[in-house]
Amino acid sequence: MPSLSRRRFLQLSTFAALSSPHLRAIEPFARKGAPRLQLSLAAYSFRDSFKDVDKGKPKPDAKLDMFGFIDYCAEQGCDGAELTSYYFPKDITTGQLLQIRRYAFLRGVAVSGTSVGNNFARPKGPELDREIADVKKWIDRAAVLGAPHIRVFAGAPAKDVAADEAKRNCIAALEECCAYAGERGIFLGLENHGGIVTEPDALLDIVKTIKSPWFGVNLDTGNFHTADPYADLARCASYAVNVQVKADIKRAGAKTEEPADYKRLVEILRSANYQGWVALEYESADPWQGVPVALGKLKSLVRESGSGEKAVSLFDGKSLEQWKITDFATRGNIEAKNGQIILGQGDPLTGITWAGEPPARNNYEISLEAMKQTGDDFFCALTAPVGKDSFTLVVGGWGGALVGISSIDGMDASENSTTQFRKFNVNEWYRIRLRVTPKKLEAWINDDQLIDEEIEGKKISMRLGEIELCAPLGIATFRTQAAFRNITLRKL
Repeated sequence: MPSLSRRRFLQLSTFAALSSPHLRAIEPFARKGAPRLQLSLAAYSFRDSFKDVDKGKPKPDAKLDMFGFIDYCAEQGCDGAELTSYYFPKDITTGQLLQIRRYAFLRGVAVSGTSVGNNFARPKGPELDREIADVKKWIDRAAVLGAPHIRVFAGAPAKDVAADEAKRNCIAALEECCAYAGERGIFLGLENHGGIVTEPDALLDIVKTIKSPWFGVNLDTGNFHTADPYADLARCASYAVNVQVKADIKRAGAKTEEPADYKRLVEILRSANYQGWVALEYESADPWQGVPVALGKLKSLVRESGSGEKAVSLFDGKSLEQWKITDFATRGNIEAKNGQIILGQGDPLTGITWAGEPPARNNYEISLEAMKQTGDDFFCALTAPVGKDSFTLVVGGWGGALVGISSIDGMDASENSTTQFRKFNVNEWYRIRLRVTPKKLEAWINDDQLIDEEIEGKKISMRLGEIELCAPLGIATFRTQAAFRNITLRKL
């Protein structure tokens, strides 16, 4: 039997790890560095203008083709183009796909992805087999196009198909297609698009079940018609492998749509440290009039998202090398393992303090993920500097629900204008982001902005007591055990 070189062995081992269907279910993507957004435009925005249709009836007066669409993307200054599969000629050949790929390259436009109009909620049998075969066909075509991502649907079951059966069939179909896509280096993104993934819980339940490193969410900002679409988008953003931005949203119970808050949508993506394509999928009025306006707004926000310096990790995932254990008298155990820092339950305080000069004292953002494991009081007291002073963002204090800043003009988190209450569940990760400038303190939890406090002319200080040992930069818990991960700081 011929022997393998070490390089070849590692290559085959890596390929097996990436393509194996027996990997564990996916978790939120822990991307390194700062958010990085690239602007694309979905061909679906001009759905009534394409003369070629892969599905449906041709439109006699339509004149646009994929070459013209790529030209339009280039003229509008888009980084990429999402070439929706519906608008290719029927039975398109590999040679024609390669012509489109070459044309896009020469125009300086990346093919950001494509899409398939599938339904995996069908019963097992010939119909579901045809859906799977169609997705695989477009996986092969995406590889030819150089498209790294395909948007797929879960679908809606027929009336005679039980919801549980539809879900099982969908999961099995997705895992089969993900294995096929992974062998070709293509990501599949499950869109939040009605049917069995109408609600975020249903979407995430399927996403967390799929065992493939080539799978995630195709996050469509207009498709959650819930009481708070922005909060639900934020819950799913860390699983996104592609994002489609709509010009409107529609809340549960609303009779009409409302304009999307593009700035808030970009903040959601920033909070999740998303790095990838953001494709405008315009479904409102005349796209020839509306698309340039929407792209103009998104361009400025996307470019702003890359401003500032790269985020710096404050935790290497395996040691407390950059931290020191805070000298609280009756602290709990502290350890770093499995990419997390565990602060054991103290009586009352357990904490860590930055070992040297903090990386910044003004104009920065610090973010982390925190999870309460046991206890009944604050599971995250994030102490941070503002100039020469320090303060503490308290999360889950005073019995487990209070959020606020200690202290402003001598008043702690339970007494000042930042005081509010929120429910926090045990064993659930919360993304916490704190922005510090000389004029303002801002804080977000899961992209819900809870604190927006002007501080000019106000005295910012620490609450008196042992917590002062965390200054200027530290993390503490109070009669609570908690875990922390993905701790980063980015200068503004």
